[in-house]
Amino acid sequence: MKKISKFTLLAGLFGTALLTAGCGSDSDSTLLPTEPNDRVALAGETTGKLFFDINLADADKLGLYFDVILETNKGLEEQGVEPKFVIAFRGPSVTLINDAATANTKTVIKAMAELPNVRLEACSVATELFGVDNATILPEIVVVGNTFISSMGYQAVGYAPVLIQ
Repeated sequence: MKKISKFTLLAGLFGTALLTAGCGSDSDSTLLPTEPNDRVALAGETTGKLFFDINLADADKLGLYFDVILETNKGLEEQGVEPKFVIAFRGPSVTLINDAATANTKTVIKAMAELPNVRLEACSVATELFGVDNATILPEIVVVGNTFISSMGYQAVGYAPVLIQ
């Protein structure tokens, strides 16, 4: 009978241990959800503070992102986290949220404004640069001095920035 060296024996045992590690264990399988969720990211969180920084000039894209923001609100609520949103319009996006806005934009803005803990802001620097009269901004939206300053202030109190462009 051939003698097996200690090294070969240890290497074999180590390899076997690696190959069988976790076999039959269900402890790791509970980390894989059957339905997608954000459980790991939201662990211990009770509020979801988001600052949506909208800077785009396409009404169709704006509508798409409105849908995603509403879905984000719903997703947080369904996972037991209270949404707190600031939706800030700057740059060319201010041209999409005035009296000339599409019917869809007006409807969605009204719906967002009715959600609890949602604030809508428009940047007066942008309205001036893009020639939009502040008086024509949709009534649900507050015209602020500068949304860069708003962004800084909201981040200082825990809002996570989400750039949409």
